Amino acid sequence: MTMSGTKVESVEETGQNIDKVVVGKIIEITPHPNADSLLVTKVDVGNEVLQIITGATNIKENDYVPVALHGSTLPDGTKIKRGKLRGLESAGMLCSPEELGLTEETLPEGIDMVDGILILPHEYPLGKDIKEVLELNDKIVEFEITNNRPDCLSMLGIAREVAATFGKKMKYPSIEVSGNRDDVSDYISVSVEDKD
Repeated sequence: MTMSGTKVESVEETGQNIDKVVVGKIIEITPHPNADSLLVTKVDVGNEVLQIITGATNIKENDYVPVALHGSTLPDGTKIKRGKLRGLESAGMLCSPEELGLTEETLPEGIDMVDGILILPHEYPLGKDIKEVLELNDKIVEFEITNNRPDCLSMLGIAREVAATFGKKMKYPSIEVSGNRDDVSDYISVSVEDKD
C-alpha cells in the first residue's frame, strides 16, 4: 500500500499481548468472610470451575465474563498468577474492558463500556479465547492520507485503493434503508434550469 502511494503509518494488532484469557460463566457469588469489599465467585471456564476473588460490584450469577487464567498475560504486560486474597485462594482474575486494553472505540458492536467487569452480551462457549469473542485477532492499519488523495478519506475509498493495488474485485457493503419510507416528492422537488 505504501508503494502504491497510500503510506502506512502503523499496524496495530489489537489483541496481540493477550494470552490465556477465556470466557467464563459466574455460577455462584458469596461475600468474602474476611473482607467486606470483596466477593468470592465460582466461575465455570469449560473444563473446570475456578474460585476467583473480586472487588467488582457489577456482576451477578449467570453473567458471561472474560477470565484471566493462572499464567495469563494482559495487554500491559501484567502476568496473572494464582494467589490468596485475605486468606482465600483466587485462581485468576475477572477482567474489565481497560484491563483488556479496550476503549469505547475498540469495543465490538453491541458491547458497552462499563466501570467494573466486562459483561459479555451473549452466551459463548465456555473456555473460548476472549480474542475471538471480542474480535481482537484483527489489525488496525493507520494510513497517512495526503491532501491530493481525498478519495482515500473513507473506508470505501481505502477499500477501492486496496482492490486496485492488489488487482482484486471491490466488494461493496449491502445498503438497507430503514425507517420512514414516504415518497420523497412529498418533501422536495427538483427542476433542471440549465439543460445544457
